[in-house]
Amino acid sequence: MTNGDGLCRFASACEQHDRIIPGTGSTAIVPVVPTRTREYSWPTYLSKIPTMASTNNSSKDNNRATPNVGTASPGGNDQITAHSSYAYKCKKNRRRIRAASVALPMLTHALSIALYLRPLTSSPHLLSNPPPVLDEAHIVSDGNADVRGTSSLSDVFRNDYWGRPMNSPSSHKSWRPLAVLSFRWLKGANMFDWNDLFVHRLINVLLHAATAETCSIVATMVFPNLDAMHTLILRTATKLLFALHPAHVEVVANAANRPHILAVLMCSIMLDPSNHLLLVVVAQIAGLLSSETAIFQLPAVLATMTVIEWKRGTATPTATATPTTIRRGTFQSFLSTMVELVPRYFIMIALGLSYLIGRKYFDTLSIPDGLIRNAENPFYSLTGQTRVLTYALLLAIHFGKAILIDPIGFSHEYGFECIRNVVEPTDIRLLAPFAVYVVVGLVTLLCNRKGLEPTLAWAVALAWMLTLFPVSGFIKVGTSIADRIVVASTFAFAIFVGRFLSYFLLDFGNILVGEGREHRRPRRLFILVPKVLAVLALFAALSARTNRRSLEWMDSLTLLESSLVSCPRSAKSNLEISKIYSGLYKEKFDLGKAISFLEKAENIDPSYCDVHQQFAHCHIQQGKYLEFEERLTHAVLCPFTMGQSVPLWQRYWKQVTSDPRTGEQAKRRMDKYQAIVNEAIRQEAEREKAQQVAASSSGATNGDE
Repeated sequence: MTNGDGLCRFASACEQHDRIIPGTGSTAIVPVVPTRTREYSWPTYLSKIPTMASTNNSSKDNNRATPNVGTASPGGNDQITAHSSYAYKCKKNRRRIRAASVALPMLTHALSIALYLRPLTSSPHLLSNPPPVLDEAHIVSDGNADVRGTSSLSDVFRNDYWGRPMNSPSSHKSWRPLAVLSFRWLKGANMFDWNDLFVHRLINVLLHAATAETCSIVATMVFPNLDAMHTLILRTATKLLFALHPAHVEVVANAANRPHILAVLMCSIMLDPSNHLLLVVVAQIAGLLSSETAIFQLPAVLATMTVIEWKRGTATPTATATPTTIRRGTFQSFLSTMVELVPRYFIMIALGLSYLIGRKYFDTLSIPDGLIRNAENPFYSLTGQTRVLTYALLLAIHFGKAILIDPIGFSHEYGFECIRNVVEPTDIRLLAPFAVYVVVGLVTLLCNRKGLEPTLAWAVALAWMLTLFPVSGFIKVGTSIADRIVVASTFAFAIFVGRFLSYFLLDFGNILVGEGREHRRPRRLFILVPKVLAVLALFAALSARTNRRSLEWMDSLTLLESSLVSCPRSAKSNLEISKIYSGLYKEKFDLGKAISFLEKAENIDPSYCDVHQQFAHCHIQQGKYLEFEERLTHAVLCPFTMGQSVPLWQRYWKQVTSDPRTGEQAKRRMDKYQAIVNEAIRQEAEREKAQQVAASSSGATNGDE
């Protein structure tokens, strides 16, 4: 037997060898019946490798036959020799599988860490003084008291993720105190005196690798009745699919997105029903304190936990069982499993509802309308048919990203006019959601015809896809499309595609061989090798894509340039890249290029008032003071730049009006712009007063009714 056949053939044959009916003198095989309970704590798959039955040289074993050897002549030392030789080969291959079962998880874990360590250490400055990218600037800011540790712990729980009070009108209501505390307590100064930002990124990498590990363990729970080789391939493939998924780069390479991967990790701990209930409660609370996205993962957790527990207690039906009896038995066992899990259901659902009720009570559940902007989410204000059709397209885009089909490319922002609204049902882009609905419907019907087990497995997959609910259009969120929203849904993608790959490598293209056709083996080596090469090519392509995207996230310029490739009409990306050319990077200083990007951003979205402050920054460097004064006035009126513009306004006018030569002219210009600001303040006050009156009238009307 060749080495190519060895592991694949013996993994199955040895199990059957150990189950020969003793003393029968026949080649009958005892069917493999799963036990009532299975334990899958690491290394779980090791316990699934069968134990070789001891070989007995007594005369009563002389008539024992072995599979794949043929029917031996009764008695004689030839049969004993054949049996011993086969037992030795089985034992040898079992040792190989055991060794691989230890080495492969360690190797894939190291690979999942090294994949992101390479971009993080690709340049010396990324270790000693890495430049913050986008929201990382907030994490390492000296003014962030919650992260720096200068505020109290109670302030961390009262403030949002950006350090603003949760009840502030300017708060986005992102309540993530555990994620903030992880930045506060896990710093470079506490870990070998490394740079803080590098340590924050490194911790993200370790958290992601841990989540990939839990994903692979959960895969063995969802598919528990596999032999040792299938289990090993399943776990390895699942872990690599999760670790190498390109959509994860945003939450791993950028430290500020840690809450999303932390929430998935906490929820994955809740999936094993054999975990102590106290551990499950702690993990759920930690997930909810990490990110609000954890609440949308609760249905997937409940569904996966139920199926895992049901499969642990499912036994193989007897030969005399009828199809009706089998169906009735499996359904009754599923109902029994749900009854057993009722206490867990109650506690987990109660915690989720308490979280939502508390957020609603303190009015921290919904983002204020004024903070949702076209530059970040241009679809939140859509209504009617346009809203339904557009969000159907957005859901299809996220679904595609989860299954490695990305029709729009990578961008850190998919804002205004990056994706146009879907106004008519005849829009060709609606073929994407139509295809998703057709596939989901067909697979649902097929699984229903196959029986309860495939139906429940498909239900688990759909439950994880429901984690995309925030971008369904039913609730108000500050973003429209983002890779970070997809991460939870890729959990199920990795598990089920990992199961397919284990089937593809070990079963697809095989033929039945041997007397009685008890076993399977590859038809020829040239069938196995192309399959292995195809799978390796898939992982290599994912690794290259993820590495390339990670390198883009290491620098603001490369990230913004890649975003403008996918979304050239993103007003926010054009604004952000102009900052790089206006002095953020000294070696890239080019005011002409900076202003050209600003003009493009203003043309794309005239309501995007953030551009005024950046225009003012460029004009003051050009010495165009009149243009600077006009833009600075508009920046003061913009609620998103007011905090930074007002101090600059005060310093500038104080200085120019005190000039003995030009001070009088400057004072007249200041009075003109001050009148514009005062008029805007008066109009805003009248608008707020009208809103209060309308709200009071509405409350009085409801009270009368």
